[in-house]
Amino acid sequence: MKVFLAVFERELVERRMLAAAALAFGLFAVAVPLIPGFAKGGLTAAEVRGGVAIGFALLLSTLTAVFLGGSILASDLLERRMGFYFSRPLSGWMLWAGKIAAALVLTFGTGFLVLLPAALAGGRFDAGGIWGMGQGWTADGSEALTLWGLGVLLLIFGTNALILIVRSRSPWAALDVAALVLVVLVVWDARNRLLVAGVGATPAREWWADPLNVFAWMGNILVLGSLAALLLAGAVQVVWGRTDVRRAHRSLSAVLWGVLIVLGIVFEILTLWWVRVSPRDLMGVTQVVAAPAGSSSWIAFEGPAAHRPGYSPTFLYDVESGRAIRTRMGPLAAWWSLPVRISNDGSRAVWLEFQGLPFRSPVNLDRLDLRRPGAEPEPTRISLPGGPEGLALSPDGRRIAIASRHRLTVEDVETGRLLASAGYGGELWFSRLAFVGPDRVRLYQISSPMKSGSRSLDIFEIDVATSKVLETGRLSDLHGFSGWLPSPDGERALLRTRTQLQLRDARTGELLADFGAPGRFASFLDDGRVTVVTPERDLIVLDRDGSRELRRFHLEGAKALIPVDQPAPGSLRVVTSRTADPGSPWTLHLLDLQTGAVRSLGDRRLALLGAPKRAGSRLSLEGAQGVIWKEPYSLRERVVLKD
Repeated sequence: MKVFLAVFERELVERRMLAAAALAFGLFAVAVPLIPGFAKGGLTAAEVRGGVAIGFALLLSTLTAVFLGGSILASDLLERRMGFYFSRPLSGWMLWAGKIAAALVLTFGTGFLVLLPAALAGGRFDAGGIWGMGQGWTADGSEALTLWGLGVLLLIFGTNALILIVRSRSPWAALDVAALVLVVLVVWDARNRLLVAGVGATPAREWWADPLNVFAWMGNILVLGSLAALLLAGAVQVVWGRTDVRRAHRSLSAVLWGVLIVLGIVFEILTLWWVRVSPRDLMGVTQVVAAPAGSSSWIAFEGPAAHRPGYSPTFLYDVESGRAIRTRMGPLAAWWSLPVRISNDGSRAVWLEFQGLPFRSPVNLDRLDLRRPGAEPEPTRISLPGGPEGLALSPDGRRIAIASRHRLTVEDVETGRLLASAGYGGELWFSRLAFVGPDRVRLYQISSPMKSGSRSLDIFEIDVATSKVLETGRLSDLHGFSGWLPSPDGERALLRTRTQLQLRDARTGELLADFGAPGRFASFLDDGRVTVVTPERDLIVLDRDGSRELRRFHLEGAKALIPVDQPAPGSLRVVTSRTADPGSPWTLHLLDLQTGAVRSLGDRRLALLGAPKRAGSRLSLEGAQGVIWKEPYSLRERVVLKD
């Protein structure tokens, strides 16, 4: 301990003029408001004193850190003064500790001595006033002190390493440069892996999203790891290097770059684990997209990954086989729909994703052949500069319609050839597109809410052959709008608001039928007939205009009833539950639409694709015989079964 104190005292005495300079700067900061014409802009004398003192304190402590970092260890070694210490019975650790302690006291002390006179004179230390560094950032705040302290430490130890490497004139300097490049590339690759995967690309708004920012966390670890590496390397430089410059350089370089390369490898392993997820790693599902007619066992979904805050991966998932393909469409997802579509015949899926870093690279259309076992995603020649406002795939999967930046384009998926392009206007909330024929696309544009809380829905049609756009209908004053579901043939649509469920002409918006109070859910059969589920869980089959009841099914004891699909034109499969709990077994029924007969096909266990209900929950697809979820843009429930 005596050795430490002796070295510490010697360094302080040799550099005592730093304290005098700091006090002089502090007194000048107190006198600044007395200079005529200096205090302008409505600032008080206290704000000027505090602001100038903060500026001088940061400047002087930075210069002191650089000066001491380059002189207190490196210069003594390079100028052969280190031999004076080692000619005496001194421990290398005590020598290093004494010098570093003195450097820290001198650096931080100069900063505090600059602030002391202003504090005694009643200065206000608010950097947001005179320097414009932001409201609420104060020099005595814990965040400011932490940043200041870390910066000073990095300057001291970093300058020591830099001076030793440069002035030693050792061939090892080339290896230092190579090691630095390697560390930067490894850390940059780890960072980009998270960015490309979409980590943090979409701000999370739900309770399960941990406020921890993974990039800030990685940055903090990198700063602290670099500081620890520099600190340890500086100590080894003195203990092992002693008076030999080149040996000190080799010791410092081996420890410094060894620690940083290990840290970079840890980042690589961590980010590889972070993005390597499967559906079983999700805590729940926030968005689901399936084929419109329910003719495919493939679906797409997105959900927050467990223990990976800020990451919501997206998957294409085959309910029948359990195969999952991870995609990168998540950053483009709006809350109502993922940018993916599955063709009516279930043969093809297409989706949009960034080619590189989200929001810094073009968006490309990828495709997947769903009928070919083991098929992998393939990029197409279709790209666009920004995110989509609407997306539609033709029934055969050969043409894609994209609404983006108030322009609607139709392109051939196979060749990428542009078939039509037209602009459209309006105040957009979101768009829905639908093919209503091989050469005609309909655009349903829902406006942003007005002050009254209502919305409007504008209906446009684009002719692919001529690229002409025609406005065919408009619905105004839609209060509580929640869903618009076109029929398979595109001729009619179901409109849902907070208080209404209606059948309307999909081209003009004309009212065809009103299904009454809330609590009813409607959907279309393959041939265009309408099914309505009543609050009593009766299923009613109506004609195409919704005006005449064709058949009514009452399943005794059902608390929930959901149409599934049509295995044949004259039949309909539905599932019912006696508890309305998605986790309970559901009973599958086959309804004969001609005779009204009902046949039970046994129980099915369905996996709920819904938001997580508790922290640490997991999406359970193992052993499930199907999946169930609610579509946000129509509020109807949907089911896809394995068989």
